[in-house]
Amino acid sequence: MDNPTTIIFAEDNPQDVRLFKYALSQLDTPIQLLHFENGRNLLEAIPDIYPATIACALVDLNMPFVNGFEVISALRTNSDFKHTPIVVFTNTNSNEERSRCYELGANAYVPKPLEIDDLVKVVNSIFDFWVKTNVRVM
Repeated sequence: MDNPTTIIFAEDNPQDVRLFKYALSQLDTPIQLLHFENGRNLLEAIPDIYPATIACALVDLNMPFVNGFEVISALRTNSDFKHTPIVVFTNTNSNEERSRCYELGANAYVPKPLEIDDLVKVVNSIFDFWVKTNVRVM
């Protein structure tokens, strides 16, 4: 079975969303992006998302209503999404926050690059591993 090519993206900053979509457009394989403006919107949509179609969830930490830590916890305690790879994709970069993310069940912690060329490289790396290489539990 081919790996899923849908990515969940929980991000409240419209500029970061726009830049991320641009970086995705530079990939050689089309990706379906399910964007949620905050953690609450993502968690409310979970019952309508078929988990086997999700390659990974990229989650920002600093979002209104429900933050990234709460999203990670909720996904890890949801039986349908407990094996969905979670990549923290954020501007925050402290050891304490990284440790907390991994303790809650995140699979990776990726600081957002500041330059567009670096962002394209990082998004390509995320795609190469989580979509092309990683074999998911279905």
